[in-house]
Amino acid sequence: MARDSTRKEKLQTFKVGDFVGVKCDVQRGPFSEERLITIETVDGAISGFVNETELRKINGDWQVRGKVRSVSNETIEVWILGSFLTTNGIANVPRRLAMAA
Repeated sequence: MARDSTRKEKLQTFKVGDFVGVKCDVQRGPFSEERLITIETVDGAISGFVNETELRKINGDWQVRGKVRSVSNETIEVWILGSFLTTNGIANVPRRLAMAA
């Protein structure tokens, strides 16, 4: 049976408490086990330092681990463990930038 190419892509289902990978840019940090990350949020880019154990690279793209705090149709609010420059680690990110962990 042929697939219907007109169907919309199925949205990933996220629930409060889930851990997700959020797409980010990664640079070296001030310590060997720490990295500086930048995440695009609905309110603009945020940057901060995370332990390298919170990161993974999939198909050439970096992701940082975040815990889902709330979910809407367009965004998810995540908490990311780290030291951020302008926030407390809470970010509203577009759903398209998050993947199930």
